[in-house]
Amino acid sequence: MNYYDRLMLEYYRVLNNAWKSEIKDAARLAIQMLSDMPRAEKLNKDAIDRLMGIINTQLGDDFAALVNEPVKAIIDRCVRLGLRDVQVQAPTKTSIGLWGIEDQHLSSTIQKQQLFWIGNHFEADVRQNFADTLTKAIEQGYTKEMLADTLKDQFNDLANRSSHYWQGLAEHTALRIREFGRLQGYRKAKAKYYKLVVILDDRTSDICRALAAQDKVYPLNGAIEVMDNMMALDTRFNSLDDARDYIKALAPWIKDDQIEYDSEMNPVGMSGAHTPFPPFHWKCRTTSSGSARIN
Repeated sequence: MNYYDRLMLEYYRVLNNAWKSEIKDAARLAIQMLSDMPRAEKLNKDAIDRLMGIINTQLGDDFAALVNEPVKAIIDRCVRLGLRDVQVQAPTKTSIGLWGIEDQHLSSTIQKQQLFWIGNHFEADVRQNFADTLTKAIEQGYTKEMLADTLKDQFNDLANRSSHYWQGLAEHTALRIREFGRLQGYRKAKAKYYKLVVILDDRTSDICRALAAQDKVYPLNGAIEVMDNMMALDTRFNSLDDARDYIKALAPWIKDDQIEYDSEMNPVGMSGAHTPFPPFHWKCRTTSSGSARIN
């Protein structure tokens, strides 16, 4: 296992372990609240709102706070790794310099955005399931014991399903952040172009096979412009949906219907707009390289 693989694994473990810890705490506190309710008290909207508040705090704010420092450190290391990749690729006389203010700013901006996405995972992808369960509990007249059992099952299911999600997220974001580090390195090395390095094996997607078949040389300026515009997103003043739409418009993933095939159904090209740098799809393994024409 190389340094990058260990970094991805560490990132996954930080997210997954923290998430499961907060799920355990949320389940304990929610069940305890139900147990502490007076025997004669029935479930009502006020009780449901208090339950939702407990779950929201544990899986939202508390989860984000728990991963804050380790995520920042891992992002910093991913950016540095991307910069080091470029230094290794560059001709002997080319230097990208020391870790400077611009590099620190890039890393800091990525950290803020990444923590925004992570911290909003519950609100965006999980909250509605719990809200539906709690609404159903009132509508169907659940007893406190019935709701407690239902929540236990729901928390257990969420914990079991979360590992795959966090693994994919760690792989995807670590690759993108490393690519940002590379793009920053190409810029510092005054590169003008870069190429794609596609791993060709039985796991390679048709999307990446099509990109490999094109074998294009990409102008660096276009990629830098996209990266800078992505970094300009201020998560303090954007809703989650607006932020997602902004990123998708700037660097959309490639869709299957954009792949062009030859008469033998080999992927040979790509049509339409898409992100100019990896990742090109979920769990993409393609990377960039400036080694062919670094200057």
